[in-house]
Amino acid sequence: KDDASLTSSKVSFPNQRRDDNFLPKTDRRGQKRLSLCIRAVPTVGLVVSLSGGSDVVADVSAKDDGATATTAVSHHMQRNINKLLSSIQDPFQLSMSDALLAATVLCADRRCQAVVGALARQKLNKLPPWIHLEVECGTISVAAIISYPTKNATTSTQSVRSPTVLFRLACDSRTGKFVPVFPRTASLLRLLACNDPSASDVQSLRSAAVTSALGARLAASGGGSMAKRADSVSRESTGRMVRDAFDALSRSMDTLGKKCGVGGEWNDIDAQSVSLREKSVDQTCHDARVSLMTCSGMSAVFGVAAIALKIAGGVDPVADMAGGPISDESNSDLIHVPPLSVVLRQNIVEKLTREGDGEMKRSSQLQGELFAVSAKSNNDQLDLVCFDVLTLTESASSVPTRLEYARVEPPEAEILPSITEEDSMPPLKRPKISISAGERSKCHHTLKEAEHATVWFDTVLHQ
Repeated sequence: KDDASLTSSKVSFPNQRRDDNFLPKTDRRGQKRLSLCIRAVPTVGLVVSLSGGSDVVADVSAKDDGATATTAVSHHMQRNINKLLSSIQDPFQLSMSDALLAATVLCADRRCQAVVGALARQKLNKLPPWIHLEVECGTISVAAIISYPTKNATTSTQSVRSPTVLFRLACDSRTGKFVPVFPRTASLLRLLACNDPSASDVQSLRSAAVTSALGARLAASGGGSMAKRADSVSRESTGRMVRDAFDALSRSMDTLGKKCGVGGEWNDIDAQSVSLREKSVDQTCHDARVSLMTCSGMSAVFGVAAIALKIAGGVDPVADMAGGPISDESNSDLIHVPPLSVVLRQNIVEKLTREGDGEMKRSSQLQGELFAVSAKSNNDQLDLVCFDVLTLTESASSVPTRLEYARVEPPEAEILPSITEEDSMPPLKRPKISISAGERSKCHHTLKEAEHATVWFDTVLHQ
């Protein structure tokens, strides 16, 4: 990567390199790595050199010259640039720890901007129009436009709905890797992303029963087989699938961040460097695009839909109660995760079975009717889909078996109530307005979207 000085001095020396203004050519300690260099130069003073600093200086100069907000540096970066320079050059504020911290924050923000810029430049692996990525304070906000299907709709819901911030990808200052961060209101999504046992009572009871049964036969079967069977049990849970999906997103974004660097110009070795680099970035953008679509669908179900179902139904929605993932030809775009469900009715069913000795044994099973929610994501839109599910549970420690399911028809557009700004609840804070490509996009909070989803769920349940 290019290293350029953050200082405003225009002095040039014959033996200086282009990538860091005042280091001799024989000094290769900062080559091919992201580094902060502080050097005392005669007749100049202390010079701070940071990877990618040329673009930061260009953005600062553009802002000073009165450029538009789309090209000017943000207030967050401007504050850290001033902190970096003052910690090195101001004799009354000398602090190496503050300088390193400011440089780390700048590098994290530049990496986020480089990743978002690479995804926005794609033509073949272009992001769907319902996904919006914004960089703010060293994090990437992943927002999506959630669509609610209706019958005989005259106006497209997607064209009037604003994107909702589902989660964020924060750049870790210690490792440089991306870590998913979720809103406080999405408590179920946070537990599932960590594969917390408290997120699903069904899986907690099943894992405890399997572990207890296998532990009794540990001496005879060995620990290896017990670990394999316990792992096969947890692999089918919702928490395991959600955690694996966000881990895959983090890995793909980390790989893309390493290939994109911190933005700016590159030191190309030959004429093929540009094409090879673009080809490598394109391949990584494809994986990041697929992971973003999957994680956005999961966040819409276990984040927004979970809050809305709790408000509309009055009970907490439960994971792993409606069986495994739904997959068939008519619902090919559904995300591969068990749906979120709310129990509507339950009754005990008695079943007679003949034992090996000819005796009849009576067993009781729990049959339940559930209202399940999943998401359908494709290149056009992200839709919430509802199902009526019939399940059968043999015991408290067994996973319910899905006997049958049917998709719930969406409500009529005429009977769906509309929420105006006057009827909506007042926001807790001023909504964030982001500027992208010369257009002002307003992303709202999860609770704001949950209010609209609650009205839609209430209409579906009572139709």
